[in-house]
Amino acid sequence: MKIINITAIFIIIKLLDLKITAMEINNKHDLVIRNGKIIDGSGSKPFFGDIAIDNGIITSVGKINSSGNKELDAQGNLVTPGWVDIHTHYDGQVSWDPYLTPSSWHGVTTAVMGNCGVGFAPVRPGDESFLIQLMEGVEDIPGSALHEGIDWDWETFPEFLDVIDKKEFVMDVGFMMGHGPLRSYVMGYERCQNQVDATDEEINKMSELVTEAIEAGALGFSTSRTVLHRDIYGKYVPGTEASTEEMRALAFAIDKAGEGTLEITSDWLDEEMEMSWMQEYVKKTDCGLTFLQTKGDAVKTILFSEEQFLKGKNIRPQFPGRNVGLMFGWETSVNPFIQFPAYKEIAELPMDQKLKILKDPLFKQKLLSQEPDFESEIRAKLENNPSNKTREQIAQDVALPTTITTNYKTQFILGTPPNYEPKEEDSIAAIASQKNISELEVMYDEMLKNQGTNLIYAAFTPYEKYKLDFVEQAYRLKSSVAGGSDGGAHCGLICDASMPTTNISHWGRDREAGRKLPLEMLIKKQTKDTAETFGLFDRGEIKSGMLADINIIDFDKLNVSHPTMIHDLPLGGRRLVQDSEGYIATIKNGLIVSENGKTNGVLPGKLIRGKQVCEVKSGISKVSFFDKTIRLLAVKILRFFWSLSGKSLKTTIVSET
Repeated sequence: MKIINITAIFIIIKLLDLKITAMEINNKHDLVIRNGKIIDGSGSKPFFGDIAIDNGIITSVGKINSSGNKELDAQGNLVTPGWVDIHTHYDGQVSWDPYLTPSSWHGVTTAVMGNCGVGFAPVRPGDESFLIQLMEGVEDIPGSALHEGIDWDWETFPEFLDVIDKKEFVMDVGFMMGHGPLRSYVMGYERCQNQVDATDEEINKMSELVTEAIEAGALGFSTSRTVLHRDIYGKYVPGTEASTEEMRALAFAIDKAGEGTLEITSDWLDEEMEMSWMQEYVKKTDCGLTFLQTKGDAVKTILFSEEQFLKGKNIRPQFPGRNVGLMFGWETSVNPFIQFPAYKEIAELPMDQKLKILKDPLFKQKLLSQEPDFESEIRAKLENNPSNKTREQIAQDVALPTTITTNYKTQFILGTPPNYEPKEEDSIAAIASQKNISELEVMYDEMLKNQGTNLIYAAFTPYEKYKLDFVEQAYRLKSSVAGGSDGGAHCGLICDASMPTTNISHWGRDREAGRKLPLEMLIKKQTKDTAETFGLFDRGEIKSGMLADINIIDFDKLNVSHPTMIHDLPLGGRRLVQDSEGYIATIKNGLIVSENGKTNGVLPGKLIRGKQVCEVKSGISKVSFFDKTIRLLAVKILRFFWSLSGKSLKTTIVSET
């Protein structure tokens, strides 16, 4: 009897197992990605497996037995989370471009904008031009394109979010409120940037609006504290010299909302003042802080950030994965000949006409025999001097283009694919010496190649000894994240929106100047870590329950193109862009939005309003006790020896130009 019962139970179990298997087979997933080399964003080692996706969410990772309504065979290629780019400037472009190019060409599935204290809300009617001139000055986005492309269907920041919320995009977009528009809105644009301290009443009003913006869905508040950021007339942007009282109040306005991140781009020139309110904010609140340091003692700020992060604070210094470099060419905003009399005569000609003249040996000889004409520019600027600058100040401004184009030892021919860590022997100075000709002639000849489209790459700091060792060291910090791509900005001189791609290809595969970095570390820096920086806990990892934002990448082919100048902004405005190769597919919210670099018109992206959580994650990831203990000890030792040395690493992390 017992044998019969056991047999019956066994049969029932087998039948149930068969029923479950049948149900699994019959219940198809929306999408299944098979046979991928998965680097899941957590920092863990790669593994091979499948991914099941349903209703835009990852539902299973591993061996997937059931089929999908649609299936992608990764064929052993790299499968990663979609990139989360937290330092972009598509604030205007969202009005006319649902694809947010070129970032969408480089696997970005989430973009955060409103950085560096600039943006377009709040705005009083009639003040729109002021906000445009701030953006044009700081981020080199053509003002004419912004005037033409932005509808201005808002006044307050919540109204701005409501307008964006009605639009569709290829990726998710999130916004911070910028210090510039906020200060202008409360103080008036005549006072907001003229070294005028805000009154107590004005500070209270600004604080209220920051809290209101975050409660409406802003991801945080941003400010610029660097002298690098100026409007089109050379004035510091609003907030650059704001008082300690103002900065403290605005920081804690974030805390009052209960969530959000403070973003700072700063020189740390008044180090004691800046550090005082920043330290107070970090220690008293659980809200986030992220910053790009442009000058100052980098060691002091980095060690503080690392210590506080290890203690559980969401403080994240951002580091670009390559030099912030300027591009010089016949169509860019600056080139070595821009102030030469002969070039000024042809500067505004269409490119085809200009190229014909540049190819003339007699014109080349004439141009190379000249020198920059500063005096006429100085006189012209003195006659039109809205900022009331002195002649000496104007002379310094006028000399800047020549200053930044004559450092030939750190200027290089930008090849295909571009090399962002070139050697000393590849510099313009070295090539000129080898050929026994002038540096200017080398640059003239090189920029003329490929129908005048070749570019010269001017590498700025950090680039000591022709190596990016500082970046390598920075990326090994637990607190650091990949940032500073400036997607959508610097249209005529910089082309860094491709940085998420070069971070992976250069540091994970191609680097020759020093140690490479583990792929799992690199991917974590621009997925999980960047997402957590802004409280986006529902993305950045390939994990059951997370958003299905995914890249499938042919890692061996992953590369960026040589930058090209196109004229596709409103009114034909120009911009430098870089395409990519190696992205087999990009998936947003479980939907394929591009295959082999070609978009398909699917627009599943939307506005992100505030902190995002999911059932498997609602806060920042903690460092293990062992790792935390060892790293905190290392921080204390480094700080001690650094103080004994009496040194300060006065480094520039972002270009001084």
